[in-house]
Amino acid sequence: MDNSNRYRNQIRNLEHILANLQDPLRSGQPVDKGLTSFFRRNKQYGSHDRRFISNAIFAYYRWYGWLRHLPSAEKGVALLLGYLLDGNSIDDRVVFWAEYAELSGTWLETNNFRDAKTLEEKAAILSRIIGPVQISALNPEFVEDWSIERLTAFQTRANIWLRVEQSDIQPFLEFLTLNHIDYYVHSQNPKSLAVLSPLNLNLAADYQKGWIEIQDLSSQAVGLICDPKDKEVWWDVCAGSGGKALHLSALMGTGGQIYATDVNGSMVRELNRRVRKNKRWSNILPVQWDGLRLPEFQQQLDGVLIDAPCSCSGTWRRNPELRWRLTREQVKDNARVQLSLLHRCCGSVRTNGVLIYATCSLLPEENEMVINAFLDSHKEFSFEKIRNPFSQEFSEKGLTISPPQTDGNGMYIARLRKHG
Repeated sequence: MDNSNRYRNQIRNLEHILANLQDPLRSGQPVDKGLTSFFRRNKQYGSHDRRFISNAIFAYYRWYGWLRHLPSAEKGVALLLGYLLDGNSIDDRVVFWAEYAELSGTWLETNNFRDAKTLEEKAAILSRIIGPVQISALNPEFVEDWSIERLTAFQTRANIWLRVEQSDIQPFLEFLTLNHIDYYVHSQNPKSLAVLSPLNLNLAADYQKGWIEIQDLSSQAVGLICDPKDKEVWWDVCAGSGGKALHLSALMGTGGQIYATDVNGSMVRELNRRVRKNKRWSNILPVQWDGLRLPEFQQQLDGVLIDAPCSCSGTWRRNPELRWRLTREQVKDNARVQLSLLHRCCGSVRTNGVLIYATCSLLPEENEMVINAFLDSHKEFSFEKIRNPFSQEFSEKGLTISPPQTDGNGMYIARLRKHG
């Protein structure tokens, strides 16, 4: 059966979709939201086509550091090369795609992508097709040199991590098995579960009841390092839609109190919706905060968590386009905001209480440098030794969690104790 017309239409559609996505590198719209909006408007694409389109476009941005120098007229070639670099299988459609993109003369080279496992091997193959490429070009120039191991991890797709709160996890595991969903439970935490296959969680009764939450593994580490106790009072300063606040509540139990604030009203409304799913979260009080005047608390707090706004460089596996939007000036602006939040909120911590600072960033300008500047002017705080709950690694002065050490996002976490 000749599938040439079908393949040709699929490839043309793919190029059309990339061209018509609101430009993520200029508009700031995340690629995943742009694709979701596109598929919502275009119901004719089935699940197989949606997966092919999504994989190809995400691969294009994942390898954009190497592909961006191709002429704009060769977007189709760039899409194909990104798809191959991402390790997708080479089937009849890809063979046709190579011929359609006029890469047939170098097809033997592109075919070798199946066997290329390392960045060095992939760079060597691609260099023979489009000209020399450097491994360091996979990150913006102002980002310090990452190790080959970290760069390799960030050129792979991240798994979806779930946090399971029911005491008996077996019914949910049976649901996954029944629906042919591959998964694994983390060896260090039976409540952390990676999903390796496409999954519609809305079909799971436990998810509908609020017993299952989507939360990246490194984000789960933040709550575990906070380690809130029963009857304590905490403030989640930049709560967003509440993933960490819900985790704090689950760890604390219903005896304590969590103030969850954010400057974004829509985020606070989403957190309210999530809180209503399960009465166990009745100890979470969502509040919109202007970021300036401190909320009025009845007492000083046992713990304050500042999950600060940042570059999100630790999430580049999930949102590869973000690395090409980031500028050095934005990193500097982020650092000023982060330090300001620490100065503003630290007074709410009681004596012997804890201040947790976290970012989903791997840039020292937003992490160690911010914390060191804060400690220079707040001698009443000092580092506490903390342990990565998923690798058991200890750190005396803040913990950096990064793939491939942990199969999640990149994260920085510092735990500070306030002395009398």
